[in-house]
Amino acid sequence: MSRAGVDRALVYSTRTLSDAREGNQVLLEATGNFTRLVPQFVCNPATDRLDDFATEVSDRQVCSIRMFPAHHSYPFRDWAVESWLEWLASERLPLWIGADEFDPSALHDTLKHRPDVTVVLCEVHYIHAPWATLLLKSLPNLYVELSCVVGSGGIATLLETIGEERVLYGSRFPDSPMAPQLYNLHRSELSEASLRAICSGNLDRLLSQGG
Repeated sequence: MSRAGVDRALVYSTRTLSDAREGNQVLLEATGNFTRLVPQFVCNPATDRLDDFATEVSDRQVCSIRMFPAHHSYPFRDWAVESWLEWLASERLPLWIGADEFDPSALHDTLKHRPDVTVVLCEVHYIHAPWATLLLKSLPNLYVELSCVVGSGGIATLLETIGEERVLYGSRFPDSPMAPQLYNLHRSELSEASLRAICSGNLDRLLSQGG
C-alpha cells in the first residue's frame, strides 16, 4: 500500500467464498487495530440469519457489505434477497457484487424498484462491457469500481456514461497489484478534483452514509 501511495483500503476475506461467517471472523482477526484496513463483511442469504448478521455488523461498525450469489448458489432475486436489501436500505449500507456473480436481468429487475439500495459493480472486464454499460445507464443507484477496467478508453467511456460521482478506484489486490490502475488514472487527463473523487472521495461518501 505504501509503495503504491494508498493510505487506506477496503478489504474482505476470500475465505468468505466458502464460508461467509468464518471468513468475516478471519477478516476481523487479520485487520485488528490496523486503521488503514477497513473491513467489509460478506453475507450469504442462503445460510446466514439476518438478525444475527445485522447485530454483528452494528457491533463491529462495518460500513459495507459484499455478496457472492454465484459462489454461494442463490439467485439475486427478491424471493432470495428481499429482506437483506430492505435491511441494507434501512441502514444505508452499500453493497458490493462482482460482475460474474449474477444474471444481469435478475440484478436489473431486483434493483430497478429499489433506488434506496446502493450497489457497487465490481471486477467489470471488457467481456462484461456491453451489458454493464446498459445496466449503469438504467440504474442510477449502481456504481462501478475500476479494478478490471483495462484497455484504451475504458475509463473515459465510464465517465461519459455515468459521470465521475459513480466511479471508484479498485485494485483487486492481491490477485492484481495496486499501482497499475492508479498509474492509468493519473495519465487519463483527469482533473485533480476528478482524481480525488474516483480514488477516495466517492468511496468515503458511500462508507459514511450509514447511520
